Amino acid sequence: MIETFRRVLRRLGSVETTSVLIVLCAVIALLGIFLPIRTSNWMVLPFALLMANLLAALATNARLKSQSMLFAFHAALVAVIVLVGLDRLHAMHGRVEVAEGSMFDASAVAAEHGLLHDLRLGEVRFLQGPFEITYAPGMKRRETESVIRIPEQNGGWREVRVGDHTPLIFGDYRFYTTHNKGFAPIVTYVSASGDSRTGAIHMPSYPMNENKQGLAWTPPGATKPLKVWLHIPEPVFDEAKAWKFVKPTNTRLVLIDGDERHELSVGEVVSLGSAQLRYDGLRSWMGYTIVGQSMIHWIAAASLMACLA
Repeated sequence: MIETFRRVLRRLGSVETTSVLIVLCAVIALLGIFLPIRTSNWMVLPFALLMANLLAALATNARLKSQSMLFAFHAALVAVIVLVGLDRLHAMHGRVEVAEGSMFDASAVAAEHGLLHDLRLGEVRFLQGPFEITYAPGMKRRETESVIRIPEQNGGWREVRVGDHTPLIFGDYRFYTTHNKGFAPIVTYVSASGDSRTGAIHMPSYPMNENKQGLAWTPPGATKPLKVWLHIPEPVFDEAKAWKFVKPTNTRLVLIDGDERHELSVGEVVSLGSAQLRYDGLRSWMGYTIVGQSMIHWIAAASLMACLA
């Protein structure tokens, strides 16, 4: 019985088993890259088996046990595998768009997270302020600076500035600006019952979709979508020159309701059956990448220990 256990342990700790498990991890990682599926939680089993493989090797391989530096190297590898596995289980990655003048809405976040991640985005509170993006000639995006206002207990606001490499840190979450941003017409929709709702319609990313500033939008409480277009009469940039992202002026909001077409300037109202819609103005929206707390520093420390060993 004991001899059988030893044989199983030696087999588990063999180089062949290590190779098979590494290939399995690589296959799962590639599936996550090339297929629209989330594979982070699938890594738990192969990582656990890799940890068992290394522990078995430490227990059964005479060469490892006789050479202290080699033993320390493999022990550090065990630590790296454990930390990477825990990092995947606690990981969180999300995307969100926030319109200028609007509060962050956790329900608008598209998020993926590990099995052990305690999703607490509902505790995040901030107001999106204006932002500035500079471009070099040739449409090369340079610096992005987004103004964020965080409510304080005394009723005031604390202002911070964030960018692609300077995140907004809120608890365990970090918010980074991205290349994804655009314009957001502000509209007030009054339903047939008299219920009034004001909100932002996020148009497609700009300038990526410079000539495609349209989408389908369903008013609150309605069942039939409208086709909405933002008409920008004059270009806001010259691709051959340096420029800054700015909101266009004299925009018109085009609504297509079935066979009817309506074109609104700021402040104008249109009747949509028994309902009404008013174009209140134009703002912008910023896209953020959200990253949950990572164990990267611990992983780096364990990796350094392995290298030093």
